[in-house]
Amino acid sequence: MAKTIKFNLILDNCPVRNIEGLQEHFSIEDMLKYFENGLLLRWLDVRGYETQYAAVEAVDKSLDRKEIVMALVKIFEVVEMDAADIEKAIGILTYLDEEKELNAVYKENAFAKKQIVDDYHSGYAALVMHMEENKENMAVLKADAIQMEREYLGLFELNHYELFFRLVESAPKAIFAILTRDAFRKFWIGEEANDKIYTCVKRLLTADKAKEILGDDLKIVKRDTQAMWDPIERPEVKLMVISIEYGTFVKNAGEFSEKLANTDVNNKLVKFNGLEYQCNDASYELLYMEV
Repeated sequence: MAKTIKFNLILDNCPVRNIEGLQEHFSIEDMLKYFENGLLLRWLDVRGYETQYAAVEAVDKSLDRKEIVMALVKIFEVVEMDAADIEKAIGILTYLDEEKELNAVYKENAFAKKQIVDDYHSGYAALVMHMEENKENMAVLKADAIQMEREYLGLFELNHYELFFRLVESAPKAIFAILTRDAFRKFWIGEEANDKIYTCVKRLLTADKAKEILGDDLKIVKRDTQAMWDPIERPEVKLMVISIEYGTFVKNAGEFSEKLANTDVNNKLVKFNGLEYQCNDASYELLYMEV
């Protein structure tokens, strides 16, 4: 009798051997892919998870993606993911899938060089307009920023000055979405950035202005930790600190030797993997957003 070969699922770039690992590293994009190609059922079979196998096999593949994901979340008891999280993630996946299909059409039809160039510029212009049309939807804006980084980095570099001041007026939340992408940051923040742009960014990062622009996408923590490190976000949560008060400190989750003050993070949009916070005044505010 042939020996059953066990294998790992790769979820969020982590090898998963059991249900606990699947719950910890649950990735909507990866789980949908494994559900659709049948690998999830094979993994459950070789790992001996009969109950979950039967439940997954019973999920109707003709359901829309949101219903499938909600079914998988229920089957695997992923308690920290709600319908709003699923809807945002599905929106990003759907948008990126549509872009992949469009790229495939370009390759299939082998458009003439001039047409490709014209369409490239038109695609960039359409993407900027899409940001403006969805100026309050951070999930869509982040998806647009990903697409801009992948497809239009060259045009962004040429147009970054005009684009910044256009978005300041038409879609300021898009500026925060774009600054979550590493490829764009040097143009708008830091020592290499244009002085006029960086000065304007600093104004957007003031507490009152950030609250006005980001609304519910801004996370605000007011907590006296009594000089102890208080875990705010888990290590797998990627985030960007907007500002902290003088005399308070932050660090990446689990980094014992790290201790960053307001001068280290304010006006720099430092990115973190998880977050721990130290504060002695409950009136002080820590402001950050997920990336």
